[in-house]
Amino acid sequence: MKATGIVRKIDNLGRVVIPKEIREEMKIDNGNTLEIFVDQDETVILKKYSPVEELSELQNYIDTLVETTNCEVMITDSDKVIGSSEAMEKYIDRSVGPGVKEAMSNRRTTLINSATEEDICLDCDKREQCELGSILISPIMKQGDVLGSVIISSTEKELGDFESKVAETTAKILSKKLGL
Repeated sequence: MKATGIVRKIDNLGRVVIPKEIREEMKIDNGNTLEIFVDQDETVILKKYSPVEELSELQNYIDTLVETTNCEVMITDSDKVIGSSEAMEKYIDRSVGPGVKEAMSNRRTTLINSATEEDICLDCDKREQCELGSILISPIMKQGDVLGSVIISSTEKELGDFESKVAETTAKILSKKLGL
């Protein structure tokens, strides 16, 4: 744990302001959920909470999507890729890129016909050459909040209505499993 040198008072409602510099560095946006821990030495720790990451059997959903669509699959929370089919494992724990962010902010399934790595992940190594082909991004939403996305990718075929419906259905199932 590193000290920032920033000190804040708690107001009469028990609130404390997290400085803008820390929010930007940690990619904490308005509406994000934080998990609160108390350490043995009475230290309070705030951690970004990812309900999608807490889902059990996430890999089973991914495997089923791969079998059903014959495509590659990734599942993200609002910030990073948290699960994938075998061919997409290099993306796990990488920050989602602008294509994914835009689809989530638009709150609807989005098709990108010639996707680049930058659409998927913000911190991809530019030396890596990866053929993504077409990708479908379907946001996972719960009570109006976007919590992540289901991404289907294929270099061998055009993605269409079938893949779109499968991605949307999976996103809805995952949303119901969240139970927030």
